[in-house]
Amino acid sequence: MTEKLFVHADLGDGKIVLAGQLIVDDKLGRFKYAKAYINNARAFALDPINLPLNGEIHVKPRTRETPAMFGVMLDAGPDEWGKRWLTKTRQPPPVTQIEFLLAASGEGVGALHFTPELDAPVRSPSDRPFDSLVHLQHIAADIDAGKEVDRSLEPYFFHGSGIGGARPKSLIEHDGREWIAKFNRDSDLVDMCRVELASMRIARDAGIDVPDVELTETDRGPVLLVERFDQGPDEQHHLVSVASLINKFDITEVDESTMSYPGITQLGKRIGHLTSDLGADVFRRMLVNVAIGNTDDHLRNHAFMKRATASDYSFSPGYDIVPQLSLQGSHAIAIGPFGSTPTADNIQAAALRMGVADELAHQIGGEVLAVTAKWRDYMSDAGVGESDLSLLERCFAMHEVVERWHAKAARSA
Repeated sequence: MTEKLFVHADLGDGKIVLAGQLIVDDKLGRFKYAKAYINNARAFALDPINLPLNGEIHVKPRTRETPAMFGVMLDAGPDEWGKRWLTKTRQPPPVTQIEFLLAASGEGVGALHFTPELDAPVRSPSDRPFDSLVHLQHIAADIDAGKEVDRSLEPYFFHGSGIGGARPKSLIEHDGREWIAKFNRDSDLVDMCRVELASMRIARDAGIDVPDVELTETDRGPVLLVERFDQGPDEQHHLVSVASLINKFDITEVDESTMSYPGITQLGKRIGHLTSDLGADVFRRMLVNVAIGNTDDHLRNHAFMKRATASDYSFSPGYDIVPQLSLQGSHAIAIGPFGSTPTADNIQAAALRMGVADELAHQIGGEVLAVTAKWRDYMSDAGVGESDLSLLERCFAMHEVVERWHAKAARSA
């Protein structure tokens, strides 16, 4: 079966233009940029590594592990939560990757939109009133429990991947800005909304660029609001995940040269020029993730962004930075050349591979430790209860690994 869609991009001037066409069959995916797009002075490569901006037909083979799809388009499509919601609310429900992209167009992360025909209108997101938040909590819980839901509520839910993660969520407007509202699950071991609020504050105070976060209370419980950093006034910023850039779909074939924090740094240097501090930024993010026990730091949780007004890619703000109670131990990607287990030697080797000088690495480590050492205060300020704090202790115990490295690094610095 052959499927097709047209890919449109927001160039930041208030206009969404045709970027190209994707055709997928049982063996291959083929994408070609539109000639008018190539000739547009504001055009950019959707993926500067796998989809360079030229007139060639870009081919993506279908294998057992790899869909015949380019990762940057999947980045703009629905995640696990979005697919569950679309399956519940669409009749007939989407099944193929193309159908999911078309169903969620306009709701995803970044600047891409999809249409089934060349002249089909690009769908704009529907209005979402903030005062419907409690109702949305109930609907999210029903979806999570596998219950049937009112299909008329579909426009209120956010389907996109990336900055929302796989948790139940909705896109809302609040104080004139776009936010992702993230909800707790009945199966959560701790109050994840409050824990993520505290964790994002920790990341911010430790020197990581993160979006604004707020917590709002409802009769059903707390809701975490995370501002969308991929949206601006009358413009959308383009995102491509590290997973898409390295073209890795089969996570069983780990390549530590690319699926690692040093790999992220090297990748960034390939696609951007404004990366003089990239090694230090990635190193800082790595240390925070280790110190708080965020082991779910997979490659889709790291991205590069081309702002609408910029000519180049830069490291995106941090997102989905939160301790992982059920995934303690090894990280989703390699810390350094000695694998995915955080040790003092592995952290030090990672700094070396990222080009972070000993003195700077030691300085960053001190700043991260000064903040993460107060994790209990951050959690308490966010309203996390004592029983939840006890469960979180094993996550933040990894703070000691960073301390051991820092003490050892002090001698080198």
